[in-house]
Amino acid sequence: MSHLPSVRGPIILTIDEAEYLLDQMPPPEPDDDELVKKLRLRLRDLLSSLREGAEGTASMASSSD
Repeated sequence: MSHLPSVRGPIILTIDEAEYLLDQMPPPEPDDDELVKKLRLRLRDLLSSLREGAEGTASMASSSD
């Protein structure tokens, strides 16, 4: 059985790309595989983080006072 080498590194996504990927996932199901649950959670966390750090957001504008 051949395995692909494990290549881990950063994945850079825009807010739009992260939203698209999350939207393409099927709705959560109680019997989802753990990998699917983990991926959905990581994408959701990434999207929240991207939105927090986006230029022009209220939190960024108020912190420059």
